[in-house]
Amino acid sequence: MADKKKNRQPLSRRGRERLRKAVFKFDLVSGLLLVVIVIAMFCSCGEAYELGRAHAPGFAIWFLLFIAYVPLALVGVINWMFGIQDNFMMRFLLENQALGMGIFDLVLVIVVWAVIRFWLGRRYGANFIAAAGNFLLMLLVWGVFQLLCLGVVTIWERGGFSPLHRHLEREAEPERVIVIGQEE
Repeated sequence: MADKKKNRQPLSRRGRERLRKAVFKFDLVSGLLLVVIVIAMFCSCGEAYELGRAHAPGFAIWFLLFIAYVPLALVGVINWMFGIQDNFMMRFLLENQALGMGIFDLVLVIVVWAVIRFWLGRRYGANFIAAAGNFLLMLLVWGVFQLLCLGVVTIWERGGFSPLHRHLEREAEPERVIVIGQEE
């Protein structure tokens, strides 16, 4: 292991500046992503976990769920392997789904940030940190878009506008049955 450090070339002044900028951008994007996750948790807390129904918090819930897939899969595998499906944590997650997914999201982003920032970033350099920052930036922009959609739908619903698709509000017409000659 000492040989790796001896063979590593020291960074030039320009290399150190590129690394500093990449680390700053990565830290900033990671922090903003954490803020967006907290806002999404706040907006969807107490709301039903129903992605098939048209309601505004579904945007924030979908954002939280997308990031939480990996931690939820790990928890599912652990529960399945050890047969502990009915524990306190699982009951909490089922009762407070948005909060649970948000906590998983926060933990995942912090773990990814720490691993990239302090281990992989030092090993692979500024280009790797910049690429990782771009992936987190995509998640951040998508999360902000989801929150904007939540805001627009909330304003639309509570602002007194009539729905664009009024035909969805009226009762369904009964099926029309055509009777062709009854035999007596």
